[in-house]
Amino acid sequence: MANPAAKPKFSLRLLIDEEKNKVVLAEAGKDFVDVLCSILTLPMGTIVRLLEKHQTPQSPIVGCFHKLYKSVSDMNVDHLETQACKNRLMYPRSVRESYRRKLKLNIDDTATGATGFFICPYFMSNEGCCKVYSNTNTSSCCYCGTSMSHNIQVQEGEQADEVFLSCRTSFIITDDLKVSLNSMGLVLNILNDLGYAGFDRLQEMVIDVGSEEVLTLLGCLFTSEAPLTDTFLRKHCTTRKRKALKPLLQKNVVAGDADNFVTIKVYSRKTDKMVLYAECREDFIDLLFTFLAIPLEFAWELSVDGVNMGCVGNLSRSVKDLSFEKQKEAKASECVLPYYYKFRAQLLDVVIQEGCSEYECLVPRSGYSSSYCVFSRKIKKDVLSNGERIVKFTPMHSNTTTGVGFVKGETNFIVSDDLFITPMSTSSTISLLSKLQMNISDIDEQVINIGRAEAVSLLRASMITTSALTNGLSNFLSVLKPQDASPSASKISKSEKIL
Repeated sequence: MANPAAKPKFSLRLLIDEEKNKVVLAEAGKDFVDVLCSILTLPMGTIVRLLEKHQTPQSPIVGCFHKLYKSVSDMNVDHLETQACKNRLMYPRSVRESYRRKLKLNIDDTATGATGFFICPYFMSNEGCCKVYSNTNTSSCCYCGTSMSHNIQVQEGEQADEVFLSCRTSFIITDDLKVSLNSMGLVLNILNDLGYAGFDRLQEMVIDVGSEEVLTLLGCLFTSEAPLTDTFLRKHCTTRKRKALKPLLQKNVVAGDADNFVTIKVYSRKTDKMVLYAECREDFIDLLFTFLAIPLEFAWELSVDGVNMGCVGNLSRSVKDLSFEKQKEAKASECVLPYYYKFRAQLLDVVIQEGCSEYECLVPRSGYSSSYCVFSRKIKKDVLSNGERIVKFTPMHSNTTTGVGFVKGETNFIVSDDLFITPMSTSSTISLLSKLQMNISDIDEQVINIGRAEAVSLLRASMITTSALTNGLSNFLSVLKPQDASPSASKISKSEKIL
């Protein structure tokens, strides 16, 4: 990540109760609140990567996502369709990252990683190389075979004053991240509700906020009930005691969805129903990897109650209440991912972007280097001078050989309760069972189908617990009657894609 000192800072006015060492509220400008809005659009994999780089070694902040992300990081590319697949999971892209690039402060470092816009370095001299671009730096030119490593900068249009928020005003932010338009009446109501009759116990403080502070706030967003206090006064995140995770109610299956599921084999402990491991095929792994690509705002909406997600809900609800125009174009419950996230098991309400982004390149006349090239969505022909030409670039479809899925097919995997994924070809089931050190008669084996309800429950549990399989599937395991666990149910046929 770039040196934080070189990044812009914002002025934030805090109203502090010094006796309690607590932030009562903050007054901020639109630029800072735009940054808060942008956090909700970050893919979960990006959030994990940013927090891992920012935090000192400590307990996981975002449930099981650190283990899920580490599974991708540790997995040999031989088990993935291509290196590009691994890059797109470790550096997930978003359909709204062009908005974040317009921010005064953008904490997303995806553009500086292994993803971006890359073309063949010989595109100036070889006509056949001037037609495609890749979003990863590991693809090869389909014409000459050269690595597409030439990084290009794309002009997204003129810088607009509006990014996420359309209103030109300042904002009031409470300690639990409720954001509202600034007004004297609002401040008076907040102080009155908190029991302050005046300002005699309160002090003003103006601070500078940069990328380090925003990253600390990002971590506190998931774990703290007072993220402003923890970020700016205590300088660290305090973890509150989590409430018990309520099981999701099973909804009626929609006609046509009954066959849309994947099958896994679950091993649990009979005494407390703790899930030990799951055995599965590539379709279930693709489902879990989908979690890394979805944005925080969509993950929160699926969490249903959101009681254990710190102040994510407060920020998300505030952003919806503020009238900012970019969000009005899409449904709040719709999650749109770039065109190359075509997973096998689309069990969540995920929409894959239709069509591909086409760009135009203004190629200078012969003798000039590629640094003189201009890339944009659309280039006006009237800007052409003698010898210049416009070349259209379309994206390279190099996700997989089949066009669907990130991990290779016909592969068995083992998934732990905290969502660490291991290919069975690289792990020992004997060692796994030995480490459990428990009576094998206490191990229960069940085969279950994972549909939309189970997928949503797993996503929800993976964000707020470190035992996603247990908390996400226990309600679905418990509905199976003992007599249903017949000997035939302890094995999965080839038709169910488990060997």
